[in-house]
Amino acid sequence: RLIGLEAPAPFDFLVDGEFLRTDLQAYLEARKLSSEKVLRLEYVLALSEPEEKQVDEVPDWISSVVALGSLPCPWFAASSFDGAVRLYSAGAPRLTSRLADAGVTALAALPVSGQGGDAAVGSSYLAAACKDGAVRSCLVEYGAEGAAPAAGPVASLRASERMQALEAVALSERAELLAGGGWDQDVLVWNAGAPLFARPDEEAAGAGAAKRKAAGGGAECEAPKFVLKGHSQVVTCLEFGAPGRYPFTLLSGSWDCSVRVWDLPSASCVCHWPVARAVTSFSMSAATPQLATSHEDGHVSLWDIRAPPHPTVQGALCLDSSAGLPLSSAQAPHRRLASQVVWSPLDANRLASVGHDGCLCVLDQRSPKMPMQRTRLGKPGPVPTKLLCVAWLGREELAVGGSDGKVVRISLGQAAAPEDR
Repeated sequence: RLIGLEAPAPFDFLVDGEFLRTDLQAYLEARKLSSEKVLRLEYVLALSEPEEKQVDEVPDWISSVVALGSLPCPWFAASSFDGAVRLYSAGAPRLTSRLADAGVTALAALPVSGQGGDAAVGSSYLAAACKDGAVRSCLVEYGAEGAAPAAGPVASLRASERMQALEAVALSERAELLAGGGWDQDVLVWNAGAPLFARPDEEAAGAGAAKRKAAGGGAECEAPKFVLKGHSQVVTCLEFGAPGRYPFTLLSGSWDCSVRVWDLPSASCVCHWPVARAVTSFSMSAATPQLATSHEDGHVSLWDIRAPPHPTVQGALCLDSSAGLPLSSAQAPHRRLASQVVWSPLDANRLASVGHDGCLCVLDQRSPKMPMQRTRLGKPGPVPTKLLCVAWLGREELAVGGSDGKVVRISLGQAAAPEDR
């Protein structure tokens, strides 16, 4: 039936759960298997050529992109080194909010609510790490019928004795805590809550909040709740552990070639996991106890989190000194620094990564030696566009930003399935 199709349909084949990247004879020889060995062979539709759509172009580098709601979500935000955060929907810019006079290096978003479960209508908490050493936060509202998106007053969090640039920011699941880290090598944790995320005032909402000054109307908080010390190089990435899987924890990655797990009630480091390379980002799987890291040499590594059951939270893992992080697989999809890797919340096998080589790579843990797809974005030539950030917007949708100031939306899709005859 497949051979008889007028238009060929490309397929990928899996042997015993792993994508086949050679012919079967080479596969058997590499594993020293007999030709009489019974193999389980599956096939799936291959990824089609991705569709690329430029959403916006801004005057400075795009540093971070995040979805504003639960996936799939048409709304997303992008930060840039000009100090602004911009909201997008339906392939067009909808709001520009200036958070700081300094550049914004990282962005975290937490959906607050939706109307009737609609991810296109709601509000989100935003937190931004800035080059002036402060974390800025605000609430954004979007998608309401007849109302323009709006941003609330900007609050600023800063430790007075620390003025070096921040590179990472994270919000806990209920927005009770906010964390930042950067060139000071420490992880700072503040109490969050309502004062940091005030709703937009009537005047801002009515005007569409085209641009807001960072100095206007926000709360100013100085002292962190606690400071976590241990990293010996810049902190590049932060993420609070999901309460149902890794409760009461905060994870951090650094150029000191390690990932650390911090116990929040005791404000102490409980796991120190060496990963052999400088960590530029990490992402945790929503479905399995796994961690993906990206590195300065273009590698992306997948790790299994081995930990005992949590004593008080059913179904969770206890990340303590006995927890381990064995390597599952590693590959080098990028020829230069890999800027970011993100695990798809909707597909336990799929990841995406971007790098300074100008490539977006779609990865699958069932293909441990090479990416499923590599797409070159930006200008061609010996000095490529540096891609700095990527975020999933849906099962087949991505947003990407980089040094050319362009925000690009990528639609992956699969090859069309053959019709029944």
